[in-house]
Amino acid sequence: MRIAAVGVGGAGAQIVDRLWQENESRETTYLGAACAVDTDVEALNKLTALSSGQRHTFGLSEADGTGLSGDRTRAIAAIEDDLLEVRRAVDSLVTSDIDAIVLITGLTGGTGSGAVAHIADALKQVYTIPIYAVSLLPAGKDSTAAMNTMRGLRALNPTVDGQILFDNELWLSSGQTVGETAESLNEAIVTRLGALFAAGEAREAKSIGQSVVDASEIINTLSDSGFTTLGYASQELDRDEDTDDNTLIDRFKDRFFDTATAVDEVEAYSAIETTLRRAVRGKLTIECSVDSADRALTVFAGPPTWLIRDAVTDGQRWLADELESPELRSGDMPTPTQTTLSVLVVLSGITELPRLIELKALAENGK
Repeated sequence: MRIAAVGVGGAGAQIVDRLWQENESRETTYLGAACAVDTDVEALNKLTALSSGQRHTFGLSEADGTGLSGDRTRAIAAIEDDLLEVRRAVDSLVTSDIDAIVLITGLTGGTGSGAVAHIADALKQVYTIPIYAVSLLPAGKDSTAAMNTMRGLRALNPTVDGQILFDNELWLSSGQTVGETAESLNEAIVTRLGALFAAGEAREAKSIGQSVVDASEIINTLSDSGFTTLGYASQELDRDEDTDDNTLIDRFKDRFFDTATAVDEVEAYSAIETTLRRAVRGKLTIECSVDSADRALTVFAGPPTWLIRDAVTDGQRWLADELESPELRSGDMPTPTQTTLSVLVVLSGITELPRLIELKALAENGK
């Protein structure tokens, strides 16, 4: 699935910057274009992967290029002043091969919370392709952050086709702050987004799965579904690098000439089952009751010899029983040059979200 990614505000810009880096390192790319828009010039200048032409400042009359210090009202005024310029920056990203626009933003601050819905609405008036938001929720119990977040979520709901949520609070260990762990948090988000949007983008025959997940299946899973959470797990496969039977030359042939021998089926079954269950029952991007999802998508990725059809089918059957979901899509993505098995699980239409209940209470208490 080819996307155009737009980072709005400091947190969103950092993630899109990292997403651009991750995409450039892939054999199969999914990111057609990207940019970052922010009211903070200094924050934009700290980005390392996006070029200067991919960074755009707005709201200079409101923020003087120094950010908005969490003031959502001023952010709305800033984007209203410069909405046409911001939309033109995004327009330059959207070519005929783009399947969707993805807006990535932190809802804690004023810029993300106040501006992103206005940007989405302006794009919706021009484009017929889906527009999604990746919405980052705050850590801690700050009432202002909670108010910004809840107002941002409500404003986004009618303007985007779906929202993927990431709860920073869930991903922090005791005593940690978002600032201290920003790099690892961003890595977790980027890994999951990359696994999702790269599905179905294979160009070589050996990288095309038995059951391909294409852009339409991702769109049908994410669109008109409200909130989405992502689960992900991976495991390194045994390469037997130190044995006499697997020399450096043998590993080179396996990697580039597709000469790998068959793996033990029992081991492959076990690896797929274990990794799938870890993806579903492990840490999601936001905690939810998984059986509240009304649709789901799974992507199994790994060396072709490990993606045994019957094992994948058994995994799909287990997930269908676990979710009690009437709408379950699935596919595999062979990665001939890799030695890792991974499973991505997309749960959409989720409704039982304890963190949103908590943030709503914090916001109401802070009024």
